[in-house]
Amino acid sequence: RNASDPSSRLRLSQVLVTASQHRGYVTMAVAYFVCGLQLIFIATHLPAYLEICGQSPELGAYALGVIGGFNAIGCYVLGWMGNRFPKHVLLGGVYILRSAFIVIYFLLPPTPTNTLVFAAVMGLLWLGVAPLVTGLVTQMFGLRYVATLTGIAFFFHQTGSFAGVWGAGLLVAAFGNYDLAWQIGVTIGIAAGLAQIFVGDKPSPRMRSPAAA
Repeated sequence: RNASDPSSRLRLSQVLVTASQHRGYVTMAVAYFVCGLQLIFIATHLPAYLEICGQSPELGAYALGVIGGFNAIGCYVLGWMGNRFPKHVLLGGVYILRSAFIVIYFLLPPTPTNTLVFAAVMGLLWLGVAPLVTGLVTQMFGLRYVATLTGIAFFFHQTGSFAGVWGAGLLVAAFGNYDLAWQIGVTIGIAAGLAQIFVGDKPSPRMRSPAAA
């Protein structure tokens, strides 16, 4: 244990209770749910959307490849920025920017050029949130339980991923198009981004005053 890290003096049960009552952590986990919903909705349903619009199946594969390539760049850039700017503001900005570009893309014709540009932008904003979330958890609760608390937040992300894929499928089956699906994704994405920005990034009370814990 690192004696200079206040979290080294806390038990896991204490940290879990504190995290469940910490507005910043709870907001981050819920926003991470929305993150997963948006990302896996796109990864799963973009090829089907392009097929509905009369584009070739290859375009969907190219788009996913572009997302993967630019994702590597985005992870590095956002991780670097997280060392220099408030992580909660960067996270909220990513969610809002994603939502904005989803609106732009779905309002424009899904041409190959538009699709690949959209894929590149989304790749830059893809899993670069992961180092920001990990850094924010460390900032709030210290290093000792960062894996546990990040894992709990990632469970919310994966639950959102399921909801995005399954829910969008239900909406397409009911209405025959993706209009309502992307509108819901955009609305909750903007809400999550704003909440993430305004909730702040203060360390937990136990981290600020470990002796009182």
